[in-house]
Amino acid sequence: MNKTLIALLITQFFALPLLSSTAMASANHHAEGHEEGHEDEHQEKGPHGGFLLTNNALDLELKLTQFAGNTELRIYGFNNDKAVDINQLDVTINVQRLSEEPQLIRFKAEDDYLVSTVSVNEPHSFKLDVMASYKGQKINYHYEQEEGRTTLSEAAIERAGIKTEIAKAGSVEQTDTLFGVIAPTAHGTVEVMAPYTGLVNDIFVSIGQNVKKGDRLASITNRETLQNYIIKSPMTGVITEQYLKRGELASSALMQIVNLETVWVELSAFPENIEKLAIGQSAKVYDLHHHLNAQGEVFFIAPMMTGGHIARARIELKNQDGHWRPGMHVNSDVSIANVNAAVRVKATAVQEFNGKPSVFIKSGNVFEVRPVKLGAKNSEWVEVLEGLSPNSEYVTQNSYVIKADILKSGASHSH
Repeated sequence: MNKTLIALLITQFFALPLLSSTAMASANHHAEGHEEGHEDEHQEKGPHGGFLLTNNALDLELKLTQFAGNTELRIYGFNNDKAVDINQLDVTINVQRLSEEPQLIRFKAEDDYLVSTVSVNEPHSFKLDVMASYKGQKINYHYEQEEGRTTLSEAAIERAGIKTEIAKAGSVEQTDTLFGVIAPTAHGTVEVMAPYTGLVNDIFVSIGQNVKKGDRLASITNRETLQNYIIKSPMTGVITEQYLKRGELASSALMQIVNLETVWVELSAFPENIEKLAIGQSAKVYDLHHHLNAQGEVFFIAPMMTGGHIARARIELKNQDGHWRPGMHVNSDVSIANVNAAVRVKATAVQEFNGKPSVFIKSGNVFEVRPVKLGAKNSEWVEVLEGLSPNSEYVTQNSYVIKADILKSGASHSH
């Protein structure tokens, strides 16, 4: 990070919040489990450890507190250092966050404080316009604080390879991954038989050779009539087995031909998989090295399970280029549900920050962390249930650079 950027971050980190009346202090430890940020010795705090908004007529202490899995904002009122009757105090707060529509937070009385009726999501980086009414007097306050934020130059963004997209609604396909093996189809395998018992005079093909329907395979001499006849291929395919040689007696199968233009994927489904499977579900099949993938659909689910509590399910694949070879081990992502997400992001965008799944939004050259609650997900997309507004610009590639820069600056919890 260059010296100019470091100086900017330090300036932001140590800057005192702005207040319409007098200076206010921010809490240095608003919730259990959060890192303790820098504490300015000149900052004012209330008796409950919250940040203080002061006015000659009324002082307000705002404290962020974790309760029952949510972060609520509590407000205490004081007049001449004495607690006011909380039932005579009415407060609303307009919250402005980076790249989001303003949010109006209302409060209700509880014990000796007002408590927000909604959870205050992280990061607690915002501008607050506080509107209070006490005994008929209206008082306004303003407060600002930043956390989980960094600013990068255009050159630094380009050098780090940071890419962004706009968060929008879209479908998120949920899949169940099953292990499978490529196998020839039952109708694509044939055992070539001699119609009459006789001696094998000649064989015109060899194992591995491709043949077309009607091609000559072997010459047989009928043992009873001593007449020669030609065995022809009943279908197009490849010779996979040859059971007899010249001069041997042909009384059973001569050879095997397999057509691999279409193959099956024999999937191993455990009880928990079977509950989600259904005929007609689409599936993406890919080899273990991810060299190639193909689309198919489930057309068969075995009615019985083996002694190992495994049931067979099948997918049919087109295989004109011969990539899918019988015996090849593969994985298959079977589509079991399709969720219409109000907000979805690329899976590559999600990072863990302070132990929570998070994405990083961008506004101009400013980046800020957004802890999110995730829903349905697959290898490409993730549904965001909470924490990210539609149409937010978010980082899709190299977000770890943003994470590292925020953590290095010590601004993960600077309040």
